Amino acid sequence: MKASVTFTKKNASKYGKRLMALALYRRGKSFIGAAVLLGQQAGADRYVVLHLLCQGVEIILKALLLLLDYEKYIKLQRRYGHDLNRVVAAAIEAFGLHPMRPKLAQEIQALNNFYSQHLLRYDGLHDILIDPSSIESNRMFRRIAAVLRITEHEIAKTAGSSQPQG
Repeated sequence: MKASVTFTKKNASKYGKRLMALALYRRGKSFIGAAVLLGQQAGADRYVVLHLLCQGVEIILKALLLLLDYEKYIKLQRRYGHDLNRVVAAAIEAFGLHPMRPKLAQEIQALNNFYSQHLLRYDGLHDILIDPSSIESNRMFRRIAAVLRITEHEIAKTAGSSQPQG
């Protein structure tokens, strides 16, 4: 008889869960990096840049929630879905942050109207009716850059203490 082992998130150690959350965080950073690089290219599709930004923000915030409390937030991931408003609200509450300034909240809401409905990825009337350069994203780019700076500092501080024991 052949023995089999099933690897799931549920049977991962605390250290393994941290590594999975950090991998998700790195993936989110890559989406942000891709958005920045693509946004600098002449003729780049602005909808794709916005999609990469939104996907990066969504994934980074979900990863940070998992790093904070993996057991609690892994159960909530599906509830957040691809809704930036939900994941941002969860992060603000979890980390005890001040509410967003109105202009940033409006920008995230406008982006979320497209992102949560998958309009940044797929074709539709918005392609001919809305100039994507009219959709603001500078505040969100600046805010996620600040989040990344703080997170990188925190990860560096805890890197030595997160090694598996024994």
